[in-house]
Amino acid sequence: MAHAHLITGLDVGTTKVCAVVADVGSDSQPRVIGVGISPCTGLRKGVVVDLESTTTAIRDAVDKAERMAGAEVHSVLVGVTGEHIASLNSRSVVAITHPAGEVSPSDVDRLLDSAKVIVLPPDREILHAIPRWYSVDGQVGVRSPVGMHGDRLEVETHIVTGLSSFIQNVVKCVHMAGLSVEATILEPIATGESVLLPAEKDLGVALVDIGGGTSDVAIYVDGQIYYSAAVPAGGNHVTRDIAIGLHAAIEEAERVKLEHGCAFLDGDDGLEAFEVTSLGSTKPRQLPKRVLAEIIEPRMSEICQLVMEQVDKAGCEERIPAGLVLTGGGSQLEGLPELASSATGLPARVGIPGGVAGLVDAVSSPSCSTAVGLVLFWIRHYAGRMSDGDDGVFLLNIVKRVKELFARIGGD
Repeated sequence: MAHAHLITGLDVGTTKVCAVVADVGSDSQPRVIGVGISPCTGLRKGVVVDLESTTTAIRDAVDKAERMAGAEVHSVLVGVTGEHIASLNSRSVVAITHPAGEVSPSDVDRLLDSAKVIVLPPDREILHAIPRWYSVDGQVGVRSPVGMHGDRLEVETHIVTGLSSFIQNVVKCVHMAGLSVEATILEPIATGESVLLPAEKDLGVALVDIGGGTSDVAIYVDGQIYYSAAVPAGGNHVTRDIAIGLHAAIEEAERVKLEHGCAFLDGDDGLEAFEVTSLGSTKPRQLPKRVLAEIIEPRMSEICQLVMEQVDKAGCEERIPAGLVLTGGGSQLEGLPELASSATGLPARVGIPGGVAGLVDAVSSPSCSTAVGLVLFWIRHYAGRMSDGDDGVFLLNIVKRVKELFARIGGD
């Protein structure tokens, strides 16, 4: 079957790799045609600790997606995250050079280039520089300044940085799997494209993507990204707590979490029984669900507290009336929205990926939110251009960075 244009989002996570292949036609509507998920043990808290196992998981997930799609994948959009990610908001200003005082695309390009000029340690690199708003002669809130008249053009930019070595290790795994990298994109920013409503972004919302080793936080204010970070706790911590509390193997604890896990109990729900096999025993024992909830609730409450610490750090305590949108594999615990709302005093819901057609049911789980978001982010911001003054999001020199990486690999 012929495809107009294939785009593949690759979410390389602590517990799994998820690949989503989408076919994009002339209307830019992504149609999911392939999905592949493979367990991954090569990362810890978003950082590669085993190149070989991570490469194997990437190749396996992409192979599964290729078979479903009936098409070959040659390049991918890679999501990156981890505790090494940091962000800041910076302002830059340039003079409008047109004789008539009209803002031109070249003025916007100069402004965006100047926004990237920040002092960074030698071991860090810029992942994104995303303008939040433009200002023409002090008029703040301009979204598309080209064609406007004035003397001075200003921008506030959300800049995301990461440790170069950590990012390069993820890229190297993708190359070892026989694939090229179209772009590296911060996972929570991509995830926001698939699970957040425009109205939530406009009102002010915090996205919480609960992964295996970390939970990503992205705060949107006035329709634009305002703050992004990662907190060092996720679903694997819950699994380990269950293993310790029930004296069970990690594999058994994960099964119990997925099948019976609950973060918040109401009424008599805690009397329901579940089975668990303890270490050294062959016979399962029955325990009330309340016991499991008492193990899970403190850890999920801690994650909510860590998220609110990031909200406080961003100065957004009063700026997210839309509350929290929870997504990722760790968001599927029963009762989690109720617990999050109780712990933070904010409304909370679970975000399911949307915005795509085709095999919608195959990506209707929060576990696929990031991979779907990578596809949507590329289409909405990067597709077909290296820079864009209209959307205010530009692509850094990915080709140059990949060439440099190949040079380093070749020199090893």
